[in-house]
Amino acid sequence: MAAVEAFVLGNADDALAVAASAAAEAATMSDQRAALLITLTATPRRQLHWPLPAFPAAARYRDELADDGVVATARGRLVRVELSGGDALRRTEQLIAAARVPVVVLSLLARDDELDRLICSSARVLIAASADRQIDELSRSELLGLGTSAEIVERPPPSAGWSVATGIAWSRAASNDGQATVELLTVVPVLLAVTLAAAQLLAAGLCRELAGQAAGAGAEALLQGREPLAAARESLPGWSLSELRVTRRGRAIRVRISPPSLIPGLARVLSVEGRADAGPPV
Repeated sequence: MAAVEAFVLGNADDALAVAASAAAEAATMSDQRAALLITLTATPRRQLHWPLPAFPAAARYRDELADDGVVATARGRLVRVELSGGDALRRTEQLIAAARVPVVVLSLLARDDELDRLICSSARVLIAASADRQIDELSRSELLGLGTSAEIVERPPPSAGWSVATGIAWSRAASNDGQATVELLTVVPVLLAVTLAAAQLLAAGLCRELAGQAAGAGAEALLQGREPLAAARESLPGWSLSELRVTRRGRAIRVRISPPSLIPGLARVLSVEGRADAGPPV
């Protein structure tokens, strides 16, 4: 069985943060540019939800696990598998034996002889520091008695593991072939696309409000005996006039506005319309 890069013990939230940070560090130090984080738990735990896609190496490894029937998630450089049930340790050993990326195991299970055997096969044992340091030291002493190099580790700040895992803090392990730069460049376009999409939707929403107001202004002008189409146009800001169409059918006023867009043709697709009716003539 392949060795485990780090085995993490502790209470759930603190241990998860320590394990994620250890796995992210292992990923950046590895030629594979990805790491597998296995969580052993009695009950399902919350997943790591990072607003970034998986890097290519992590995505490929996640897909390989899926082909073998293993449910895994990937974010940044980390591939996470959560195992529970009576055969969790057996499945963990199978994953470790077949792994071609660094492996970090997080255990939220009560220790027994079988689990201790897996712990002792790890390169490092990390105990996530808790509020009770005496308990931490006792756990460390027990593990040292088993011949492991156990150490107590403080929970990293929230940004630490996330930034490394997503490729932002990759300078210590940047590979000679420029893989780290390539990975970072895959993230930047995604963030830019998300930002542009959000801005485009906000622009469309604003145009919808303006179209409704302009149609209302035109209908009000019609009731007052003024020119409705001119009134509708005058109620709008100047930037919207280039993509504006105001029409009248009977006593109904329609205003159609296309939001500004950096992508040719998209403005027409996102055009919005407002309608107001002045009602029957007085």
